Amino acid sequence: MKRVYVTALALAGVMAAAGCAGSKAETRPPGPAKAPPAVTASPTVSNLNNASLPLDRYTTTVDEYIELDYASKLMTSDCMKRFGVGWNAGSRLKLTASRDRSNRLGLVDEKQAARFGYHMDPATYSTRDKSDNPKLTDAQGAIMFGARDGKPARDGIPEGGCAGEGYRKVGWKIDDDAWLQELDNDAAMRTFADRRALEVLAKWSACMAESGYRYDKPEAAAADQRWWKDETSPATPAEKNTAVADVRCKKKINYLGTMTSILIAYQQQIVEGNLERLEAVRKQAQDALANAATVLNGR
Repeated sequence: MKRVYVTALALAGVMAAAGCAGSKAETRPPGPAKAPPAVTASPTVSNLNNASLPLDRYTTTVDEYIELDYASKLMTSDCMKRFGVGWNAGSRLKLTASRDRSNRLGLVDEKQAARFGYHMDPATYSTRDKSDNPKLTDAQGAIMFGARDGKPARDGIPEGGCAGEGYRKVGWKIDDDAWLQELDNDAAMRTFADRRALEVLAKWSACMAESGYRYDKPEAAAADQRWWKDETSPATPAEKNTAVADVRCKKKINYLGTMTSILIAYQQQIVEGNLERLEAVRKQAQDALANAATVLNGR
């Protein structure tokens, strides 16, 4: 069984990795860290799925990602056919687990903790479709992804191969999605390193100690090697009890509300520092989605 996400950082590249294999995004770092932003309130947040985060306006949703991915694959398949290579675009991705961000700041669902401990619910696993494509030969790989290692490209092969053409025909700039993920991860890193967050984590540790559990931070409890001697095995009673105590302590100190308010402050700071590019990325994404809808019309 898979591990549950313990921080927002664990989402890095989850959706990006679901795109056409072999793509490589060129990204720019988010920029130097600024002074910690002011946090004016610590709301009670029961589920991060219902929280509105500043970067949400600019981030590709799961459903949008699925449509962009599928449309790009169909265009890639058409390109491969021009070179006499049959490549099945498969079906739309599922990305079930990516739809739920309730545990992105750490495990907070007590029912899930009681059933699965720090393991993920098997029902939420995101599995790729089976397109039954045979392994590409070196020559076919060059058509799919373009020339590599300084080798000359075959005449007529588009830049970046058919995969690159597929992205361009849809207008999907996967570099932008990777950059947005960097911004999201940067906000999460700053959140967990923030002095106010460290104070919350200290309260959580004290609460856990009162129940007989010795952990400095929630991720230490989730990563306890006792739970992961065999990742294919279900959670043990000891793991489930620890996870439940973990969640109850978080509720007692309003962990999710406080951490969410800090995260919102850092995301807002990042948005303000990158507003012009973020708006341009959003416009580009909207145009790409319109193109994808045309490609997918009736499919």
